[in-house]
Amino acid sequence: MKIKSTITIAALSITSIAATTASAQHADLLIIKDDAGNLLTGQYDFASNQVVNTNIRVYEGEFDAFGTSDEPGFNALSSSNIPSGFQALDPNTPVSFDANTFQIGNMSANLYHWDGQGAVDFTASSNSLTISKAPSLLFSALLDGSDTNVPGFDIDTAASDGFLHKHIDLGLADISSSAIGFYLWSISIEAGGASTDPIFFVHGFGIHNEPAHEAAVDWVNSTIVPTPSSLTALLGLTIMSTRRRR
Repeated sequence: MKIKSTITIAALSITSIAATTASAQHADLLIIKDDAGNLLTGQYDFASNQVVNTNIRVYEGEFDAFGTSDEPGFNALSSSNIPSGFQALDPNTPVSFDANTFQIGNMSANLYHWDGQGAVDFTASSNSLTISKAPSLLFSALLDGSDTNVPGFDIDTAASDGFLHKHIDLGLADISSSAIGFYLWSISIEAGGASTDPIFFVHGFGIHNEPAHEAAVDWVNSTIVPTPSSLTALLGLTIMSTRRRR
């Protein structure tokens, strides 16, 4: 069963809190369960065979000159590689996603764009992004900048030991000079009846400005990513979520 979410998020300006709740990485995305069965997203360092983080909520990547990307990949560890305090995904379990519309200021959209000039300023995108895997006629989701939740599809199925490694395709419709900049969107991942908190992607197209890219990621971390519920109560921050099942 998949869950679609509309997230209305009050803005945060406390960078220190954001730093504890999310961190962007040039790495594939790790999907893992804690011992309570919560589905988490993070990063796994395959070179050192270590879990680096299990609370990453923002990922970054780049589109190529054709407006395509397969970053980041989606990964889950086999049961033999799971560290203490965590669990592998259930055997032979489909792992799926849905794309979320979310609010920035007075705007709600499923895809945002910033041209990379001046201060970070994401607005609803007039471009569109297709998320797909082969065969794309059967497995695709179109994010068009509208205030619409978009049903996703099964990314892949975990193996009998919980292992998963899969890259899916991203493609921009418009790759003209007016499309240059950074794109922001959000998904939730579902597996075995559990769902992750919303995660966010910041991908650059036609712009090679690492400071601007990092500024965009930092802005998403501090302004968009919800804080943990304990901090939410402390700050009096309102996070409202509506869920529809299909």
